[in-house]
Amino acid sequence: MSSAGETPAAEAPAATVISAADKSSGEEAEKVIVLRCCDGEEFAVAVPVARKCGTIRNMIDDDCVDGGVPLPNVGGPTMARVLEYLNTKAAAAAGAEEVAAGGAEEAAAANTKGFEKGFFEKMNKEALFDVILAANYLNAEELLDAAMLCAADRITGRTVAEIREFFGLENDFTPEEEVEIRKENSWAF
Repeated sequence: MSSAGETPAAEAPAATVISAADKSSGEEAEKVIVLRCCDGEEFAVAVPVARKCGTIRNMIDDDCVDGGVPLPNVGGPTMARVLEYLNTKAAAAAGAEEVAAGGAEEAAAANTKGFEKGFFEKMNKEALFDVILAANYLNAEELLDAAMLCAADRITGRTVAEIREFFGLENDFTPEEEVEIRKENSWAF
């Protein structure tokens, strides 16, 4: 996943050590595991944050993380973005519990949506695709859903040709096939 869209580690968001915002699991919140990316970059991550990724959660549950967790499909800059998202969402969730007691749930939800919008807006297309692939590989469902929604927003209102260009797809339909498809799916055009 370390593609041309990856920015050098110096330009990636800082995320070498991620602390847990969720202290609900007591001793586990204090533990840290090491994630090793395909480019050799390593991240020390609090277990509650790491558990937000189903792939890593399964390894933790199977007690397979003592020597670190190899991530052969995720580059360092992309993992830094994934961890920035997961850590911010974990902190927001912890804050939402406190806010719920005070009755300001709407303000907390608006802050979370504002973070997501800004988080994805600053990414170029290649970085967004790398995050989508990483979220899928890591089984980070919330991140995958948010990243896919961002990609969908970026193609909304575009022509078929613009969408092909966005995704780097070649038009392999003959003009006759294209006319037939447009007839069958006139609601979409």
